[in-house]
Amino acid sequence: MTELPVISRRRVKITAKKQLKENFRNVLKGTWPLVILQIIQTLLILATAYLMYAGYVISPSNSKDDLYLSKTFFSSLGLLLTWSAKWAVIDSFQKPEVKRGWSSALQGFAPKRFFQAFLLAFVQKILLFFWSLVILLPAIIKRFSYSQTYYAYKMDLLFDRSQKSLTDYITISRRVMSGRKRELFLLELSFIGWHLLGILTAGLAYIFVTPYINTCRVVYSTQVFAQAIEGVRK
Repeated sequence: MTELPVISRRRVKITAKKQLKENFRNVLKGTWPLVILQIIQTLLILATAYLMYAGYVISPSNSKDDLYLSKTFFSSLGLLLTWSAKWAVIDSFQKPEVKRGWSSALQGFAPKRFFQAFLLAFVQKILLFFWSLVILLPAIIKRFSYSQTYYAYKMDLLFDRSQKSLTDYITISRRVMSGRKRELFLLELSFIGWHLLGILTAGLAYIFVTPYINTCRVVYSTQVFAQAIEGVRK
């Protein structure tokens, strides 16, 4: 088996910083809902930690089925929101000269696209749930395997293509991430300091951190697919 060329974390971050320097306004416009969501999540984490420290007991829901269904539904919406932010970054890469509106951050929720995009996010969440029933580690590994679904789907949108089935996008992600899961894990691990900064500033740092991390992820995805295409041509 041919060894995959290593994608340098340092090069990914240098490229991301360069892109942000040139297109920060467009990228921020594409990530503002995600920034708000992460600020809210940070405040909820801090509030929960305070309540637990103060001795309050947070009781779980009585119905596990209702809890699971609502959790899957809302986590799928959250995933679609994350995808939309990344798609906005991809758009700014493809056509940096075009000024983006604030609505670019919600492109996954556009009426003509919402049902299919949400269904894809929902299917991915369901698959991850089934893997989590086996044991935690396989679910974590699969999360990295499925991480490029958003990019495969966006490429088809850009070039007016479509796969036979929505699950084909997940399959594409699995294929391009074969042998690269540890690589992406280490990239994500390198962002821990930025997330700590977000927590210490009650989420305010995410105004700058979220565009940076999302841009790094898109740069990484671009390089993954570029190498995969080059490998097919060879």
